[in-house]
Amino acid sequence: MTDIVLILLLGVGAGLLARRIGQSAAVAQVLIGIVFGPPLLNWIGSGENWQLIGELGVLLLLGMAGMHLGLDKLVNASWRGFRVAVFGMVLCFVGGYFLVLWWGSPIEEALYVGVALTATSIGISVQVLQQFGLIDKDIGRVVIAAAVIDDVIALYLLAITHGALTESLQLTKIVSNILIAALVFGLIFTTCKWLSDALSKRLKQPLQLLFSLIAITGFGWLTQLLGYSVVVGAFFAGLGLGEGMQEAPREKLVKQYDNIVLLLVPFFFVHIGSQAEWRVLTDKGMTILVLGLIMIALFGKIFGGYLGAWTRNDFSKPLLIGISMVPRGEVALVIASIGFQQGHISHHVLIALILMAITAALLGPALMSLMISRRSGYKEAGDGLY
Repeated sequence: MTDIVLILLLGVGAGLLARRIGQSAAVAQVLIGIVFGPPLLNWIGSGENWQLIGELGVLLLLGMAGMHLGLDKLVNASWRGFRVAVFGMVLCFVGGYFLVLWWGSPIEEALYVGVALTATSIGISVQVLQQFGLIDKDIGRVVIAAAVIDDVIALYLLAITHGALTESLQLTKIVSNILIAALVFGLIFTTCKWLSDALSKRLKQPLQLLFSLIAITGFGWLTQLLGYSVVVGAFFAGLGLGEGMQEAPREKLVKQYDNIVLLLVPFFFVHIGSQAEWRVLTDKGMTILVLGLIMIALFGKIFGGYLGAWTRNDFSKPLLIGISMVPRGEVALVIASIGFQQGHISHHVLIALILMAITAALLGPALMSLMISRRSGYKEAGDGLY
């Protein structure tokens, strides 16, 4: 209970202070986890209770983003988002694979590291975009589309890697899984849109909020039970709920979500910071491995995003999109932990991936905030830049 109170006070306070001075709330909260968690002061543990609170916060954050974004804007950005996702994933996978092979790892470990590097943390990116009012701008649409595609493809790559290493890989199974995933997310969207359209006019605002909370969390956890990304399921649930509502009540509901997310999301980012483990850096070769993974994680996404979003007359926008793809979080850590549990990733490589994710979770939002602040004079131009 003490941990929960401390995280609420420190995490929410740091987030509000960061927003006030124009910096990323996510970065501030990850730093709280490093300073007050096991890496330094150890005032905050890593209990399962507040980890679950953080996961719930990310679910609601993605549901809110889907609700606010809208289907038309997402579809319009999907092709550019696909290019951004694929370029970034290819560069990160290839870079991570060959770095770990050079470091001395076996092929199976190199495969898992490559897959772990491909996934962007949509939760972190969305929070920064939401904070600076860019969710419904062109950059927000492209980044969210790319991050959703990243998550889905990364989980397929994980399944393919596991299948290849266990000799159970079948092309027909891969194709059928892709079709099933498309069907699952389509059904979630359609069901939530139908329910929202049928109930939003009949329910008062508090009941609308309760209904949407149940729908987003329920469909999010359902997708996880089916083997897909929990945050992607929550995103499509929010997307469907938003499509079934008129604009005024939808925006009112989004503001209510913003207040809830403000209290819950810090638990997620504090947890990321609390997982840092510095002692292994003194072991032979670890510094090179960690720094190499960080460089690939950063530049792979930045260059990949820039190439995928490249336009002849604009440098800033593709660069900002690439930087927005840098953060790593829940999916990268899940892939790393699964590889470790299955015996394909060693403890040293697991810690290196955790430190990579923490660094990317810090540097990504910080670079986003810096660039957005430097270009703040253009924000009023709307979609012209953003």
